[in-house]
Amino acid sequence: MMTDTTFTLEELLIARMAKEFRGGRIGVGATTLADLSARLGKALYVPDLFLTTSSRAAADPEVRPKSLSDEWELDASARISLDWEQMFRMIAQQKLQIWIGSVQLDKTGGSNISVIGPWDRPRAQLIGARGIPDDLWGCERLNFHIRTHTPKSFVERVDFVCGFGTDPKMNTGAAKPAKPGTVISDLGVFDFESEDGIMRVQSLHPGVDFATVQERTGFDFPDPGPDVPVTPAPTAEELDVIRNVIDPLGLRRLESTEATPALMKELWEKELAAANAAA
Repeated sequence: MMTDTTFTLEELLIARMAKEFRGGRIGVGATTLADLSARLGKALYVPDLFLTTSSRAAADPEVRPKSLSDEWELDASARISLDWEQMFRMIAQQKLQIWIGSVQLDKTGGSNISVIGPWDRPRAQLIGARGIPDDLWGCERLNFHIRTHTPKSFVERVDFVCGFGTDPKMNTGAAKPAKPGTVISDLGVFDFESEDGIMRVQSLHPGVDFATVQERTGFDFPDPGPDVPVTPAPTAEELDVIRNVIDPLGLRRLESTEATPALMKELWEKELAAANAAA
């Protein structure tokens, strides 16, 4: 299938993340691009993927355009609703497949969305561990979307452990936690399939070299050698669905270098105009 050579980084990430979803699961994205990837996955590759809203109030909605008013928009097409007890039961049965927007991720896949700095005197308080501990014991694997690849986001060791990685010292119990799966950033795609369970390069995005990745990482990556795969470009079909079906307003730009309060205002005005035109 032919590809469009004028795609954006955000479109590349959405298309790549969409290919990780599998059938018989709830597809969830904790970031805007990850949420769009679940919709793209359902639209093109996994028709039985189960979608929910951010609050999980509306369940299994149709593939619809992403909106700043998603909770209300998707509720209109939802087939059922879930309460939190039902959601956690499904998670416990490994029915959830999620892309987590971790603030810190370390070389073993340990994740942190709680605090930056020492626990007794942190430099920054974040949103707390939230659902990661639940997902850790219910999911088969945890995927991560890190918006900006820096030494502060890819670290030697996370400041606070919300989710275990591959380090055996982090889990001494009989139960097996979810494995760290695929990681995607603005530089490349990574995984933990090395013999020692340390994060490695799977592919680099077009125009990115390994030296840049290493410079912007807080630990030493295993050297991938000279023949590093390039992340595949989105297909013409994927770009058509992204631009005309799931994100015609362009909310994907909110996770780009264009993201400003002025962009948010622009998108909100476009959404209001579309809603008024449809009324």
